[in-house]
Amino acid sequence: MFKVCIISCGMIANEAHIPAYNQFPNDYKIVGVCDVNKKSAEDTAKRYNIANYYTDAQKMLENEKPDVVSLCVPNYLHKEYTLMALNNGANVICEKPLAFKYSDAVEMFECAEKNNKILMACQSMRFTPDRLAAKKYIDENDIGHIHYGELSRTRRRGIPTWGKFHIKEISCGGAFIDIGVHMLDALLWLMGNPKVKSVNASMSMNYQYEIGSLIGSGALSGNVDNVRKFNPDEMDVEDFSCGLITFENGAKISFKVAWALNAPESADIKLVGLKEGIYLPECKIYFGENNEKTLDTEKQLYDVPFPGHIYIMDNLRKVLKGEAKLIIKPEETINVSQIIELVYKSAELKREVFANE
Repeated sequence: MFKVCIISCGMIANEAHIPAYNQFPNDYKIVGVCDVNKKSAEDTAKRYNIANYYTDAQKMLENEKPDVVSLCVPNYLHKEYTLMALNNGANVICEKPLAFKYSDAVEMFECAEKNNKILMACQSMRFTPDRLAAKKYIDENDIGHIHYGELSRTRRRGIPTWGKFHIKEISCGGAFIDIGVHMLDALLWLMGNPKVKSVNASMSMNYQYEIGSLIGSGALSGNVDNVRKFNPDEMDVEDFSCGLITFENGAKISFKVAWALNAPESADIKLVGLKEGIYLPECKIYFGENNEKTLDTEKQLYDVPFPGHIYIMDNLRKVLKGEAKLIIKPEETINVSQIIELVYKSAELKREVFANE
């Protein structure tokens, strides 16, 4: 039985992490939760019948001595709390994005290695039926060198109005690191994790929209407790980004990410290999002059708002028991962090930037 602690008791902890651990009661037991907001910690503990709640994470780690820690803290605290948990002897699942700089990601994984612990970014959107089917197909078939890809993740009215996603000091960025990072991770995973060469990106803040629904902004269960009132005047992060990523192997990815856009919603991935191309979520494979076929997909295993977290907690328990290998690998997460850094740097400098700069 692996003892689990949760740090920060917001929506993603209550609606994704805790329910995912509870899917495996023979392997996980949540022994403590922590939040600087005492009411949030107490409410979460009562809601899930968890014995102990704290407002001091270090105290919780010392008292409970967990085997696993879920970090659901705001983005700017990811590094601090990851290092804290690892140095207290816990394996760590950290919400995405793990880090916003290449050097920080490397340091965090070096700390995990030094402590002989697992650190895994919670890139939960790999685990959709279409993406799992595409990965299986690519691994089992020769579609040729993937020389081009596209990702599009846009919402009509989906600026998060819960939490502090809209404040750069807290979130470190806007739409790209909130929803774009999931698509970036999935596409890189499907492409075999090529190394980035350069990025040319553009970002803008076009906040002139009416407020959308909680579900439309990512709170998929529609349940959000103990949150501050949203103030649009505080918003200082991008709600739109686009650009081109070039890799050392010559492949390119074009991307478009938006929280609020006067266009159809999208969560699309396109891969173009020399022999075949794959379009998701349509699960279409294109080849030859007029040939196409449809990927076989399986039904989503878990009928919950955040099924991807269950796949991650399932994988971690199997890894800890020596029954499986990590699905989300350190080198993949480091690559994602490096690209994030380059995307924001390129947008700031208004030019193409290179990984070796």
